[in-house]
Amino acid sequence: MKTSFKFFILAFVFATTLTSCEDVIDFETREGVQQLVVDAWLTDTESRHVVKLTLSQPYFDNSAPIPALGATVIVFSQDSTAYQFTDEAGNGEYVYESPTGESLIKNVGESYALYVNYEGEEYVSLAQLNPVPKIDSIAYEAFTLPIVVNDTLPSSGFIAQFYATDILGRGNAYWVRYRKNGVLENSPDDLILSFDGGFTPGADTDGLQFILPIRQSINSFGDGLYQDGDSLEVELYSLSLEAYFFLFQVVQESSNGGIFAVPSANIPTNIVNRNSGSAKTAIGWFGISSVSKLSTVIDKAKARPEE
Repeated sequence: MKTSFKFFILAFVFATTLTSCEDVIDFETREGVQQLVVDAWLTDTESRHVVKLTLSQPYFDNSAPIPALGATVIVFSQDSTAYQFTDEAGNGEYVYESPTGESLIKNVGESYALYVNYEGEEYVSLAQLNPVPKIDSIAYEAFTLPIVVNDTLPSSGFIAQFYATDILGRGNAYWVRYRKNGVLENSPDDLILSFDGGFTPGADTDGLQFILPIRQSINSFGDGLYQDGDSLEVELYSLSLEAYFFLFQVVQESSNGGIFAVPSANIPTNIVNRNSGSAKTAIGWFGISSVSKLSTVIDKAKARPEE
């Protein structure tokens, strides 16, 4: 007991020291070179594809992104079919609408190329379509929070999990996304990645059912537990290894804060200027994914009882 009390006192003093030694420091930062920012993620489940082009801004500039207008945007399939994207709204969102209602992203294993011509510079990227497993089911059970997290939210409700089995063969990566009552949970904390059904490479999970923490990652406790009548849609995106490590670093940088934060690092890009001698570069990512989906409506009569 004496040791634990000393530990408590030392921890209190340490915390007090940290909070009492805060000084405001003013410093100047250089704006850096403005770059083209490419946000292009296409899937095999949509017939309307969007490539968003903006311009980079200074680190402390929180204003709305500046659209990159007047660009030429084309996606090529592996058989060299060209799909022209147009910015008819003039907002930097270049759109291709399939006349057949089918996605231009079709064949697993094939590669697709992105071409962007902006202000005389030609940028290119290549991505491969990987397979994705079927989501077998979604289950949910009654649950009561052991402590009150938010006085405005119910402390009782339901927690959900999805069931899927990793594709046999090491090196399959996935991105889990979900919508609660039609709203995509898209905060940095909701960027859920899985490698071979586990968290990271090296785990012995190949070909097995996704591990429990991944299956239950579709619960956002900041928004409260699921309630009777809530809708839930789960999406599982296939990722290339390069896309997995790109998003993995996005997760690291978005959660890099506090007293143990490390210096920020540039997130990699697969957008390349065809002219290697040009000083103009681009950032962002071109990704393509196969997607499996499953949705349900929470029904308290079908919920598993609370354990």
